[in-house]
Amino acid sequence: MEQKHACIILGATGAVGSCLLRELLTNPNVTKVTSLGRRTFEYNGPNAEALVQKVVNFEDLKEEDFKDHDVFACALGTTRAQAGSAEAFQKIDRDYVLNAARAFKGANPTTPVQCLYVSSMNANPNSWFLYPKTKGEIEEGLKKMNFTSCAIFRPAFLVTEHHRPEKRLGEDLVAPLMAGRFGKWANLSVPVGTVAHAMSKWLSQPSEKQGNHIFDNKQILAMGATSSEQAHI
Repeated sequence: MEQKHACIILGATGAVGSCLLRELLTNPNVTKVTSLGRRTFEYNGPNAEALVQKVVNFEDLKEEDFKDHDVFACALGTTRAQAGSAEAFQKIDRDYVLNAARAFKGANPTTPVQCLYVSSMNANPNSWFLYPKTKGEIEEGLKKMNFTSCAIFRPAFLVTEHHRPEKRLGEDLVAPLMAGRFGKWANLSVPVGTVAHAMSKWLSQPSEKQGNHIFDNKQILAMGATSSEQAHI
């Protein structure tokens, strides 16, 4: 018998998060998706009746907002430029995520719970560079929380579905190259929809997936490929 899931999602308006939201809402094994964010948003996709939106203060999270869910799906993230400083970046990207994960675990103490987290290629808590170091610290923090299953996805350059209002460093230069076949062939890029599909597909896998799991870009491309794309892998 297939298990049914109630999911919490963070970062549902971002590039990966918006795709993940659609994937979860169309996943036959998901009965409810609760989006936690600083504001509500318009959703015109399928199964809108299964979506619950809650406005939360990430500085003061309440366990009651996480109660009665068994999946913590997180695509929350920012950049140093957006945040304004290294300290603000770490607060949003790392502290908000880990604090939310702790609240989720505390709200569902007897439930077998799963975590799905979008990290980044080269995540490393010992890195000299801020972005991979912060992502690595998040990964380590999540792994130590002892989720029944914790799946961490490390995509390479993200090819977005729409124009992003905020530009990341060098994005204008490399995006045209990465968005083409070369990016996939060289394992240097991945469409955001592919990442989201891989995450949803992993969620629907049988229950024999306990422990921590890390998926690199090549694995994400294979797992998240559609039937037509699989023929070319």
